[in-house]
Amino acid sequence: MIPASYKPRKKFMELAIAEAKRAGDRGDYPIGAVITRLTGGREVVIASAGNRVKTSGSSIKHVELETLKYVSSGYGRYLTDFVLYSTHEPCAMCAGACVWSRIGAVVYGVSQEDIAAYGRKRGTEDYKWRACLIPCRFVLKKGNHPVPVIGGFLRRECQKLFSYRAS
Repeated sequence: MIPASYKPRKKFMELAIAEAKRAGDRGDYPIGAVITRLTGGREVVIASAGNRVKTSGSSIKHVELETLKYVSSGYGRYLTDFVLYSTHEPCAMCAGACVWSRIGAVVYGVSQEDIAAYGRKRGTEDYKWRACLIPCRFVLKKGNHPVPVIGGFLRRECQKLFSYRAS
């Protein structure tokens, strides 16, 4: 279990941001995720990846879902000692996967509201930035075990990803 006193670490969100930029470099939405594990007072990276929705052609290849599937395949169904860091708030689908995997905690940068607001103002045909305006906290609260959520972590740095383009 992740303790209630858990404090997210900047270096893990910075890794998620780097993964997001790699996704953007290959033509995908610049969204990144990292899953860490808390064991014996240490926190270590278990998986990291960038989004593959556009490059895979599948609207459900969200990075949070893909990293959860990957970690579950090696560590089992329940991930109570693990923390999901994502540059963007998990959508309802990904939050549901967090419930089913019993993730220990969720840390994200920009909210679904931030995503929707950016998409309305600056979305393009290639990068619509649609959002599912169901907060992950709502979905996680309806699950059968408590999941601590820390939102807005390194928000400004994550907001910069909206306009990130491959160089």
